[in-house]
Parts: sequence; C-alpha cells; structure tokens
Amino acid sequence: MFYNGHTMLIMLHGPDTYRSRQQLKKMISEFKAKRDPSGLNLNIFNADKIDGAEMLEAMVASPFLAEKRLTVLERLSESKKKDIWENLLELIKNKKLPDTSVIIFWEDEIKLNSHPLFATLAKQKFSQKFETLPGAQLSQWIKTEITSRSLEIEPYALSALTNYPFDSLWRIINEIDKIAAYLSKEPEKKITLKHVNLFLDEAGDDNIFHFLDALTGRHAKEAIKLLHNQFDNGEESGKIFNLIVGQWRKLLLIKDYFSLNPGSTSDSAAKALDIHPFVVKKTLAILPGFSFAKLKEIYRELLDIDLRAKTGEGDYAASLEMLVAKICQ
Repeated sequence: MFYNGHTMLIMLHGPDTYRSRQQLKKMISEFKAKRDPSGLNLNIFNADKIDGAEMLEAMVASPFLAEKRLTVLERLSESKKKDIWENLLELIKNKKLPDTSVIIFWEDEIKLNSHPLFATLAKQKFSQKFETLPGAQLSQWIKTEITSRSLEIEPYALSALTNYPFDSLWRIINEIDKIAAYLSKEPEKKITLKHVNLFLDEAGDDNIFHFLDALTGRHAKEAIKLLHNQFDNGEESGKIFNLIVGQWRKLLLIKDYFSLNPGSTSDSAAKALDIHPFVVKKTLAILPGFSFAKLKEIYRELLDIDLRAKTGEGDYAASLEMLVAKICQ
C-alpha cells in the first residue's frame, strides 16, 4: 500500500473504533516490516497534546536510510490549535509535503464539515470510514474472531452474541476473550449457548456493579447519573430494573452464605450458590456497605416497585430514582 512517487494521506475514522484501531496497527506493522525495520522513520502523535510545529516537522522530514517516513496523527480534530488545520490544509493543497511522506490520521466519529481539511482527507484514495457492523456482517465478524482463537461456536451461541446489546466491538472482544480463557482449560473447544449465557450475565452485571458501587458509597448523584446513562443508551427501564433485582438477590444470597459459613472462600461460595466466581468476588467488595437488614429492606422495596409498575400505579425509572435517593440519605 505504501507506494513510491507521491505523498500518501490516509484517514481512518468512524464510530467503530475497534476495527479502525486494528487497521491502524496493521498499517504500522506493514510499514515497519516493508519500509522501516529499524523503526527510525515512524512518529506517532496524539494531536490534542503535542506542539503543532513538532508534528509538521515530522511530516516534512526526510527519511533516514529508508524510502518512506510514516507520521501518525491521532485525534487531530480535538486539537485546540486550529491553526494546525489551516497550515496542514495549505501544505496539502499546494503539494508541499514530500513524496517520501506517509501520513495516517486516526479519528473516531468526526463531522467532516467541521473543517475543509477533514473533508479533503476523507476523499483520499485509501481513507476508510468504519461504520458499525449490521447484523449479518457482525455475525460473520464474530465467527472470524472466534475461529482465529482456534475455537468453534454453535449457531445458537453465535446468534446470542450477535444480538446482545453490546455498546461496541471492544465489549464483544472482551467477552470472547473471557470465554476463550475459560475454554482453554476445557477439553471441548466449542462455544455453546451455556458458555455465552454465563458470560453475558456477567457482562450485564458489570454495568450494574458500577451503579451498586455508587449506592454503597452513598453517592446519590453518581448513582443517578449511572442510572440515566443506561436509559440514554436505549436500555429499557424494565430490563435495567430486572438486572438490579437479580443482582440484589445475589447480594442477599452471598451475604447469607458468609454469615452462616464464616471463614469460607469466594470459590466455595461460588460452588455452593452456583454463581460465577468473578461475580462473587465483585460482590464481596460491595457487601460491607450494607447490613443484612438493609439488604432485605431494599429488596422488599424493589418487589413493591415491580408490583406498582405492573399494575399501572408507577413506573420503573421514577421509582428507581426515588429508591436511590432513599438509600443514599
């Protein structure tokens, strides 16, 4: 891709930052392998923190004992020094960048009309926009990632992973890696629906743990903010409520187990209660903030909220906010 004869400008951008970052890593690796084994002709700048003159100097510098020089600029759109944009656009328009220069711009979501520079970069031959993958493409991408880890996956398990409301490919990769680590100790290397459900339950719990941490510390504003974040991300209030109820039930079970079995380990509790050890360990960090009586009182209130919502006498969102305020008093 790194041809001779002209300046190469490439912008990698779009909402799917996982794939754009992977592409950036791939391009840097290819450049180093083919053009710069010594690593002396590569500069990477986070443009919102670096001096503009230093960046421009790297772009126009001659390569050292090589044919090309690569400069990577990350998040140039976030730079508060807008004169950098103007200077760079001027260099591009007047073809003042050397033919030996390769410049890759990495951005996440960016408004191309925010400045002519970014519209110009987006039109370059090798620039790429990484959109969020739709269902069929996402399914194939997940399958490819699983195959690359020397694993297989059953169709129902693949469907469950594809349709789970992850907020990014970063989260999906995180869950795939957890399942892969789990299966590394198992003789069978095929992901089943049971494996997926085990770790997706944990992923759902993870968001709720942040919420529970705020409640434990009696940080009402933070707890309300985390609650609203879930609503803003499009999660249904009823689903969020059910996750909280499920987690509260685990809090009660684990609290009760350790009160009856003092000195027990988290592994023994996980085995006795049929709860993932990861969840038990996280819960143990939260439990000191609640007495057993307080846990039962809040659980009864959660059941009352559920009853009122289902009979049309209340709604989950408003009731949860009131409960947060009461807990954090």
